[in-house]
Amino acid sequence: MWYWWVGAVVAGVASAGCIISTMFDVKKGKSGPGGPKAGEFWGAVVFHGATAILAFWFLTKAIF
Repeated sequence: MWYWWVGAVVAGVASAGCIISTMFDVKKGKSGPGGPKAGEFWGAVVFHGATAILAFWFLTKAIF
């Protein structure tokens, strides 16, 4: 079904956007596991994992 593909794309883009944003923050020193905003960093890590799993689940539903 087409809506599984749409869900996979939306979740994948959200995950990729957050990963890229977090990478820039870590490189600039604004965030990191031991940095000033460690809570935001670990929240982003959890969000990356959750959206990646969701995107993978949507993709498998679309394929099978």
